[in-house]
Amino acid sequence: MQTIPLRRFQGMLVCTVALALMLLFTACAGTGASTGQPTTSTTTTTTTTSATQVPTTATQQPTPTAIPVAFKAGGISFIGPVKSITTSGLVMSAPNGQAYTMTITAQTDLSAYGGSKPTVGSSVNMDSTINPDGSLTATILKPAVAGDPDLNNIAYTGITTSAVGADRVLHFTAGIKSYTYTIPATADLSDFSGNAQAIGINIPVKVKVLYPANTVISVGNG
Repeated sequence: MQTIPLRRFQGMLVCTVALALMLLFTACAGTGASTGQPTTSTTTTTTTTSATQVPTTATQQPTPTAIPVAFKAGGISFIGPVKSITTSGLVMSAPNGQAYTMTITAQTDLSAYGGSKPTVGSSVNMDSTINPDGSLTATILKPAVAGDPDLNNIAYTGITTSAVGADRVLHFTAGIKSYTYTIPATADLSDFSGNAQAIGINIPVKVKVLYPANTVISVGNG
């Protein structure tokens, strides 16, 4: 009676052990098939930047606009050589290096040449007036004198456009061209009692300028 239950117990124990081994084998197989780590998928996106080249346009500086100057009576005088002669006038070179063309009329004083025109290459002492269109008309032509103190000077006759202030700047117009000069302390201002600020507005003046220094040497009444 005691033998039978023992055998049954042994059979049940064997079955239980077998089942436990099967479950353990299944668990191990499942563990080996999976690492347990999440899989990360990384996608790399390449962005291409397209740079559009905009052509650079050079900025041009505005061209200065010439402002007409109202005509004011005036003239130019200087000593220089005759470069050429025409039927109606002549061309002379001035101390500032510029060439001036002037018309000779019946009113031009040519007595120093016996009524004839000077020859090309001769040195002439010339006075002229400025016409409303800016051209010159010779008033007096005479031979230059050696050692003349005005040999390197140009005398401008014109009208002041503003009074001279403490800065000693002189503004005047001769014909249709305006001029600006600073009067140095060495300039002869005898006609204005040596006082530059005595030079007012709208008065006729004669301004002598030394070249090539481009310096005012005297300002007198025009």
